Amino acid sequence: MQWKLRDIVVTAVLATACGAIYLGWDLLYKFVPSGINPVVSAGFNGLWWIAAGIVPYIIRRPGAAVLAESIGGFVEFALGSPYGIQAFTIGIAQGLGVEIGFMLGRYQKYNMAWMLFATSLGGIGNYVYSYFYYGVDQYAEWTQIGYLVVTMLSGAILSGLLSKWVGDAVKRTGVLRNFAISQRIDKAS
Repeated sequence: MQWKLRDIVVTAVLATACGAIYLGWDLLYKFVPSGINPVVSAGFNGLWWIAAGIVPYIIRRPGAAVLAESIGGFVEFALGSPYGIQAFTIGIAQGLGVEIGFMLGRYQKYNMAWMLFATSLGGIGNYVYSYFYYGVDQYAEWTQIGYLVVTMLSGAILSGLLSKWVGDAVKRTGVLRNFAISQRIDKAS
C-alpha cells in the first residue's frame, strides 16, 4: 500500500489533465441558464471530481482521491477558473468524500458497484461546500435534498462510471501492467 515514485508521477499527470478538463467544464457550465432549477444543474457536478475516481482506480493507494482532486482543483484554479481559489478548495471537499468511500472499502474494493458508491460520496463533499459557499443554504429544504441526491448520482456516473471505463480501457492496452490496477483482483463486495 506504500506509494512509489511512479504512483506520484501518474497521480500528478492524470490530475493535471483532469484540472484542464475541469476548466473546460467550467466554461461549458457558463452556458447553463442561470434560472435553471438547481436540482437540474446539479447533474453537471460529478465531472468535477473525476480525478478522485480515476487515480485511485489505477494506483489504489490511501490518499489518492484527496491528492488527485487537490492537484486537479489547483490546476483548474491556476489555469484561470472563473471560480477562483474555490475551484481548489471545493476539490479538496469532493476528494475527501470519495476518499471516505475507498477507505470504507479498505482500499481493496474497485468493482463497478464500489466505484459508483465511492465517487457518489464526492457529492456529499460538494453539497457541504456548496451549502456554505455557493448559496445552497438558501434553497428550500426539498430543493437541497434534490440537489444532494442528483449531485451524488452525477458523481457516480460522471466520475465513477467514466473512471472505471477509461481505466479498464487503458488497462487493456498494457501500459498499466506495473500498476495496482493490473495486479489486483477486484473484490465483489
